[in-house]
Amino acid sequence: MRLLCLGLTRTGTTTLSIALSKLGYTPYHGSESITCNFFNPTPEVTPRYEREEFDRLLGPYDAVLDIPASLFWEDLYQAYPDAKVILTTRDPETWWVSMDATLFGFMRSPFFRVWRHCDGRVIGPLFRMLELSWRVFCGNCYDKEVCQARFVEHYERVREAVPAEKLLELRLGRDGWDELCGFLGVPVPGEKWPWAYETRAFREHVNAAFWGAMRRIGAFIENRV
Repeated sequence: MRLLCLGLTRTGTTTLSIALSKLGYTPYHGSESITCNFFNPTPEVTPRYEREEFDRLLGPYDAVLDIPASLFWEDLYQAYPDAKVILTTRDPETWWVSMDATLFGFMRSPFFRVWRHCDGRVIGPLFRMLELSWRVFCGNCYDKEVCQARFVEHYERVREAVPAEKLLELRLGRDGWDELCGFLGVPVPGEKWPWAYETRAFREHVNAAFWGAMRRIGAFIENRV
């Protein structure tokens, strides 16, 4: 394990995962398998997880990002004391706006809170996984003040625990190849800094799940008539 990327969700972790892959790392991002297999409108472009991908999921990664890494950050730091640490960061207010429009909005949705009991293939397992994760982070309380306080606390604790020479804070929308490659001691690639997983993309996933549920409900009603 060479890198512990301990920034919270919606702070540019997916973008960082892509950047690390381009630098020769083998990163694991918490949403990778879920997105590929459950919310993938173009499997011919982005293949579903099969044997090779699941072998890699269970195999030797050298960098971890997002959930669950950020939840286990103290355990990971104790287990891999020689690893460098990267914190993807952003302003707590813009972080909250992004979370409220995506994951926290999904968790509060009355429809999906009911539909999770009907869909045991996708929404049910996904909802349970997210609910468990956010129970650790904020006790499943999605109020702005509570979540922002937990956000600030997380970053303060990591900064206190990790020596400055082993820590890079990568600011969303401001930092890129120069800061990352300087910290890692590798050449800067001759390409633009990647960008991925915007709020719009998440909403597209949720909309696809909603209309998929509507079709299932419609088919059930039609068969009962």
